[in-house]
Amino acid sequence: MPSVARSFSHSASFPHPVEAVTGALTDDAFLQARLAELGGKDAAVVSNDGTRVVLRQGVPVEFLPSVVKRFTGDDLVLDRTETWHGTSADVAVDVRGLPGSITGTQEVVPDGEGSRLTVNASTKVPVPMVGGKIEGIVADEVSQLLGWESEFLARWLDR
Repeated sequence: MPSVARSFSHSASFPHPVEAVTGALTDDAFLQARLAELGGKDAAVVSNDGTRVVLRQGVPVEFLPSVVKRFTGDDLVLDRTETWHGTSADVAVDVRGLPGSITGTQEVVPDGEGSRLTVNASTKVPVPMVGGKIEGIVADEVSQLLGWESEFLARWLDR
């Protein structure tokens, strides 16, 4: 039975206006600082023109489940592209060595006196027998990373 895409979402509220949140999410200094703390091995801002942000992040092989290691063999490298259209972005993540993809959207909207960042995404790994398991692992790991990134963003905005 072929696997179907595994959907996941994340949302976080900030006591800051939409413009401050979206401004940080496309700011080189913020992105460099976030990657330094959360990006893993060889993390980098590959390119950023203010509307298209390309990031590289790494996950050391020792933190990967064996079912994922079978495909990657080494550290997991993620190339993440965010294409911003005002306060929303299309997101695509290429996981090197792993068949499949992560795609989705993120949006920053007014929320009371502040704003809310919402990410809706799905992961698809078209591998017989283990694709669904890998999708679940990837969705869980990315959800956890998004939580850490939101915490970092909150600290950055409060400084």
